[in-house]
Parts: sequence; C-alpha cells; structure tokens
Amino acid sequence: MVTLGFIGLGHMGGPMATQLVRDGHDVVVFDRDSEAIEAIETAGGTGADSAAAVGTAAEIIYLSLPGPEEVKTVVSELEKSIEPGSVVVDMTTSRPETTETVAERLASHGATVLGSPVSGGTSGAADGTLTAMVSGDRATFEATREYFDAFTANVFYVGPDPGHGHAVKLLNNYLSNTALIATSEAVVLGQQIGIDIETMCEIFSVSSGRNSATEKKFPDAIAQGRDVGFALELMEKDTRLLLEFAEDKQVPLLVANVVRSQIGRTRTRYDDSGDMTDIYEYISEVATGAGTPPSDGG
Repeated sequence: MVTLGFIGLGHMGGPMATQLVRDGHDVVVFDRDSEAIEAIETAGGTGADSAAAVGTAAEIIYLSLPGPEEVKTVVSELEKSIEPGSVVVDMTTSRPETTETVAERLASHGATVLGSPVSGGTSGAADGTLTAMVSGDRATFEATREYFDAFTANVFYVGPDPGHGHAVKLLNNYLSNTALIATSEAVVLGQQIGIDIETMCEIFSVSSGRNSATEKKFPDAIAQGRDVGFALELMEKDTRLLLEFAEDKQVPLLVANVVRSQIGRTRTRYDDSGDMTDIYEYISEVATGAGTPPSDGG
C-alpha cells in the first residue's frame, strides 16, 4: 500500500486528511497543532513529529498550508528527507511562481510537484466534494488521480506547468469575492425598498445575475444569519496574491483593487475573526448610516 503524507491540518487540511484515512489509505500527518494530529490519529491515521518525518515515511505528500511562505518553509524541511520518486501535491492557495520554484527545488531531489489547489470551502472538505485544479506532469497526475477521489467531486487537469493550477485558483477566488461584494450591494439596495433576501436570490439564481453568492452563500448562510466559514483575513490574502500575480504579469486588474479595498474596510470593522459574510453586514451598516462609507468610491 502506498503511504500518503499530509502536512497542514487546519480547517481544510484536517477534513481532507480525514477523508483519505476513511477511504482506507495509510496516512501519516504533521501539523504544529498537536491536537490536530491527535484528531487524525483517532480517525486511524499516524502522527509524525515533523515535516521531514513525513517526507521519510510517505511516497505522496499533500500540503495544505496558510500561504506561499509556509510552503517554502515546509519544502525546506522536506528537502532533508524526501526520497527520489516522491510526489508533492501542493493544495495551498499560493502564488504560481512559488509553485514553479518549489517544483524546481524538489526536482533536484528526484521528486515531482503537482500544483493542486482546491475550491469548495470547509463544507466541501468535510463532505469530500471539493474541486481540485491540478497542474504539472500529466503522467504523475494520472498515477495519483485515484487519491483525489477521497476528498473531491471534480478534478480538472489544467496543464503541464505546476503553477497553472494555482493561477486558476486565484482567478476563481477573484470571481467569487467580486460576486459576493456585488451581490451584497444589490441585495442591500433591494432591501432598502422592501424586497426580502430570499425573493431576490431566488430570482437572481435563475436569471443572468446568478453567481456563487446568489446560489449558495446568501440562501444557505447569510439569509439565515450564519457564517460561511471563510475568514476575512484569508479573503484579503487571496486577493493580495492575485494582485501580485497580475503585477508580475503586467496585467492591470482595476476591479480587483476595489475588491481588496472593500475587504480591507470590512476586516478593519470586524477584525481578523470576521467571516467573509461580514462583507454584507458592513455594506448594510454603510447603507443605513451605521458604518463608515467608502471615501474613494470603492
């Protein structure tokens, strides 16, 4: 049996690692949080005391980390122990150029990197219904394809460049974040004249204005006063990574700057513990005069 490694057991990584264990795979895990390791051990996995130990034990190693800097740190540890022929699958929301650099570094140790960020949120991770955007060597993807089935409902092969999967993820999150902000503004305006959220979202979701916010975030969470489970801090981080990527490629993204500004204002209002649904709450406050309106039209 192939031994799988998993490094990073947070809100996304923990459920994904659990799904791999439940699917019958031999899984060795590491996280700085010992309780997160214990949770996977309880499910039937094996805990390790370092990222390097995972590199020694596993043939296929999954990464689910906060961002590109953490990926670089973990890869520095893996370089000490990773075996030739190993595969590293980076599911972190990261910069494409970071993935490309990591792939070059690990290639010198005989390892192959697949860039494979995922989308679907914490509920998708828990349900095993995520979407994976995989890029890198096609033969390596095909050889590891079966393991994605444990935690995904959709798997797309993006192309041979290891960074292209992460590029698509940043673009996807940009569209999702923009849709949430625009939908919040539309809904708040509609509420001001007495139209309820449910009616608006039901109409929007079968009309040309439909998007992930009208179809899911508003009816499933916001209209019921619940969080989506994605922090404003991460929302802003993803937008920053997108803008860095666009700047590197010299492609101006005018709307993305407005999106980042709105997220920043909401984060200032609700701090790092805020959920992405607070975007709607903040826009509602501004509309009713309870909050501070934007000063630059954003």
